[in-house]
Amino acid sequence: MSAFEQELEATAELLKNGKIAKDQARAYVKSLAWFQENRAAIEAAGWSVAELYRIGTLTFPYSEWGPGWLTLWNNEKCLPRLGDKGDIEFVLREAGGDVVQTCRLNKNYLS
Repeated sequence: MSAFEQELEATAELLKNGKIAKDQARAYVKSLAWFQENRAAIEAAGWSVAELYRIGTLTFPYSEWGPGWLTLWNNEKCLPRLGDKGDIEFVLREAGGDVVQTCRLNKNYLS
């Protein structure tokens, strides 16, 4: 098991933080599975586990939270993907086209 995989496994301790809401805990379960499945690509893109599961200084959604906590994971219509530049993107397919929310590797987590 790589160091990245070990760090991902250790993130379960973060759920004990009082700032984590129930929706975020559900998002964590889904994001963790996706991060594990796509570990090699995410790690190659330059993401660290600390960035993926950063806990903001204020309660969610205020301040900077890592993409692993975003409640977009709970939306069955939103499909995560890794973008060309290593950004984590959530794609919602709508009749008029795709809506894409992007978690940028340059530390602007949601734009």
